[in-house]
Amino acid sequence: MKRWIFTALCCLLIYPSSAFAQTTITVDAKDKPLQIKGWLNEENTLVGSIRLSAPAAVEKLTFLASDLKRQEGEGGIGRQQIAFIGEPKLQAGIPKDFQVKVTNPQLPGTYKGQIEVLLANQKPQVIPFTVLVKVRPTLIPLRGNEQVQLQLTQCNPLLDCGLARLLFPASAFLQSWDLAFDNSVDAPVKVTGAEVLLKGEQTGYQLTSNQIKVSNIPQTLAADSVVRLPLTWDSLKIPPDRYTGAVYLSLDGARDRLIIPVNLTGRIAPLMPLLVLVLGIVLGRLIKYMQKKGIPQAEALGKVKELEQQVDKTNPEDRNILKPMVGDARKLVQEMKLESATAEVEKINARLECLQQLRTIEQKLEPIKSHPQVKGDNGILKKISNVRMQIDLQQDEQAKALLEEVQKDVANLPSPTMMGQTPNYNLSEIVTSLKTAVVAVGNAVQSGVSKPVNQWLFWSQQVLAFISGKEFRAQATYWFARPLFSLALLIGLSTVGMRSLYVQKGGTFGADPFSDYLGLILWGLSADVASRSLSDLAGGEEKKE
Repeated sequence: MKRWIFTALCCLLIYPSSAFAQTTITVDAKDKPLQIKGWLNEENTLVGSIRLSAPAAVEKLTFLASDLKRQEGEGGIGRQQIAFIGEPKLQAGIPKDFQVKVTNPQLPGTYKGQIEVLLANQKPQVIPFTVLVKVRPTLIPLRGNEQVQLQLTQCNPLLDCGLARLLFPASAFLQSWDLAFDNSVDAPVKVTGAEVLLKGEQTGYQLTSNQIKVSNIPQTLAADSVVRLPLTWDSLKIPPDRYTGAVYLSLDGARDRLIIPVNLTGRIAPLMPLLVLVLGIVLGRLIKYMQKKGIPQAEALGKVKELEQQVDKTNPEDRNILKPMVGDARKLVQEMKLESATAEVEKINARLECLQQLRTIEQKLEPIKSHPQVKGDNGILKKISNVRMQIDLQQDEQAKALLEEVQKDVANLPSPTMMGQTPNYNLSEIVTSLKTAVVAVGNAVQSGVSKPVNQWLFWSQQVLAFISGKEFRAQATYWFARPLFSLALLIGLSTVGMRSLYVQKGGTFGADPFSDYLGLILWGLSADVASRSLSDLAGGEEKKE
């Protein structure tokens, strides 16, 4: 009996120990591996939990944590910084959560290690352990990059890029700009999104992502370094205007978006403004020309046409005489020899009047045309015919001398009563017509008279002019200096106008085409005022001529 009781007691002592030894700890599948996350400098202690269970009651558990190694480089979390909160025992079949606290992490990054859960005389249960210490991104724009200011100029490589590069610095033709930041923390920054919102001040036009954008997004920026994000655009697709707005960057873990102000101005290519400005300058020069020469030329041409109409109404023979003279006067007007043309018109008018008076005299002499003093080789009619011939040869002095002879011959004619003529023959009217003809041809002579020049003095002046090169200088001035000066004046005015209205004040040239181009034309028209002294210098020789 005693022996059986002793055997039973031994079994009771042995079986509970064996059952306890075979108890296994189960880790919840969601906690294996165990991961704890937190923010650096915001939480001194990172807290997580691990859920354990066992089929039988466990009176005592032992938790052992290893040192955590930082995956990104140097640094780590020591085991003394890891603590387990909770009574270390389990009830049979009832899961229980144990808190795991990690205190005072120093660097952001991913730390890995393990936790061992021990039972007496049992193989430890190993749980992989990861601590993810995150840090808020602190991208700081580098000095000078707090905002983006761009002044862009469009240009076509096939047309006017060469001209544009003469007017503007290389920065006007950039197609990208690096947004530069200082990532001062030892952790990479992930840029998850970027939006560029820019709106034109004059046109209200909003740029799209096809025109300007931040490239390569999303992108991870390196830790503890100066990083860049390229802002790219296509200047040919951006309408001219002043655009204001910002770049909005979305950073993983940041509470707010990072905002970079942008001020962008764009202007059109310089070829069309230059052409419009040259057009304005040419119009201004044309207006000046019309004021000084064009209107007088038109007036002189009007006198020639009026004379031509009078000639067309005269006797056909007289018309044949005067027509070539009118053509010569027209050529003088076209060659801008207005003074000579005016003198020629006056002479033709005088010749026309003289010829008309000669016709009148012939008609009045008709009743006595058979008289010996009228008819004959040296008669009045023959001399009138010779006067007409001299006028045709433009020998006005000879014509005047012949008319004075005719005037004397008429004065010697007998009175109508002595010749037995009817009242149709009126000697006084003939004399009056002759006087008028003499005065007319005399006017023609005066219009063509030039002051007599001493021949010796004239030839002396010619020799001295040849020796001094005056003639060569005059020709060189007329054929070379004046055209070159006019070209230089045009280039100079165009340069000043482009610099004033397009380069300096035209940062958004083309945004308001009507106003911008009108300003160029008006400047070109008024440029004549600014260049009046130069223009007068250019036309000095012409005035002397």
